Amino acid sequence: MSWRTFPARALAFLSRGGALLDRVAKDTARTSALLKDSAKRDDGVHEELRRTRQELAELRREVRTRLLQNTLTVARAARALERAPGDGPSAEGDAGRLSTHEVPLDTPDASSASWATMDGRAPDPEGREWLTLSECPGCGSPEHTVVSPWNKLVLIERIPDRAAARYDYSLCHTCGLLFAARRPCGERYRFLLAQFEDVTAKRDGAAITNVVLNPRPLSAEDRTELRRRASRGVFVSDHLRVSRKEHLPALLRDRFENSLHTDVIGALLAPRGARVLEVRSRAGSILDGLRAAWGAEVYAMPIWESQQQLLRDVYGIETSELIDFDRFRIPFEGEFDLIICNHLITHAVRLGEFLAEVRRKLKPGGHIYLHNEPDDAEFLAGTQSMLATLNPLHLQAFDDLSLVRVLAANGFETTFLKHQRNETLFCVARLQEPTRVAMTLDERAARLGAYRKAFDRAVLKADEPARARLAAEWPAVVADAVASGAAEFDERGRLRIVVP
Repeated sequence: MSWRTFPARALAFLSRGGALLDRVAKDTARTSALLKDSAKRDDGVHEELRRTRQELAELRREVRTRLLQNTLTVARAARALERAPGDGPSAEGDAGRLSTHEVPLDTPDASSASWATMDGRAPDPEGREWLTLSECPGCGSPEHTVVSPWNKLVLIERIPDRAAARYDYSLCHTCGLLFAARRPCGERYRFLLAQFEDVTAKRDGAAITNVVLNPRPLSAEDRTELRRRASRGVFVSDHLRVSRKEHLPALLRDRFENSLHTDVIGALLAPRGARVLEVRSRAGSILDGLRAAWGAEVYAMPIWESQQQLLRDVYGIETSELIDFDRFRIPFEGEFDLIICNHLITHAVRLGEFLAEVRRKLKPGGHIYLHNEPDDAEFLAGTQSMLATLNPLHLQAFDDLSLVRVLAANGFETTFLKHQRNETLFCVARLQEPTRVAMTLDERAARLGAYRKAFDRAVLKADEPARARLAAEWPAVVADAVASGAAEFDERGRLRIVVP
């Protein structure tokens, strides 16, 4: 059909429709332009609203921070004013400097807290292998105060299980011992010991290279190599140019480090012909020194397989099986004139039973010699973190006077005590009847105050992942840290830790 013959009505409709479509197109274009313009205006409004909200949030945070600063500062002043004369030494106003570490005032997000499990398994899935102490394991006193719920695992990413991080460290009101009121035993403790490098996180969990301190089980190849290198003995002269791979330089270092103890024991006790046991002996240098100088009959109880083999191969010393820290027993027949203990008090799972067993195996008038026992001043008066120092194998902590009181309560009179250059303790004590000596009220107040500040500093120093795990403690710790002087605001209003 030609367009010429198309009905006029239809042609008119098409013409009108085209015009209509043209108007619709123009109207659509105008509407689109209006919508775009409106969107631009809306974007501007939204951006302005966003900036306003952000400014309000920052203002709210600033006001909250300033109010909190004022509140905390007033609380600190109030605490100082409330102290009555004669209340004992004050922890307020201790000399110190502000650290460079800025402490956030906002409570961490607890929902972001996470841990990974070591080896994908827990050592005690039913959670049964725990001891809960209602009395001090050192003196038996029931009065104590929890000063830290956590051990070092709260700072570590990979742990046995979440329960493993909580020990409820408590300070005894009588002897001053710090003890884990909740502590692992049995297979759980043995698992921690087997994972020594990971749970202590020394050098970020890297393997220990010193063969004298190697905590790992030995393979047949390990034993052969250790025996080959140990065959060169302790005193390998440098002028011989013997490769370090052909002998064990650690043996001579151990000899030098422990010669102090051989000398002190000889000077104070003169153990001529004495029967001597060393518990947690390293390579045997103390025992060999006493045997050479005094003709002592010596025995050893090692903690690691590497030390057990070195004691036998290098010095020919009779050794026991590896130490059981939970159910400690001395397996050798007969009694001893002297029992030497290396870094044992801090690790004993059942402290009272451990000291009772040592006492049982001593002759009347016998002595113990404790060495390499850490003084808690390292984190109370020093710069170390209390949380980082109390790894999950550290079940007790003490200062020198607390150690003396614990020994007295268990039947040992301290006759000589000294700090080494690294601030660890060593002491000589002899058998006596048990006697309980209590701290004074001033001593207790000072010790509790020092632990409170040490805990506050340790929490505030925690890194971001650990901070989330400590979220429940954060507000109270911030408030207490300012009140006690463990943290202060600098001239710009930033909260910083006070370094002792």
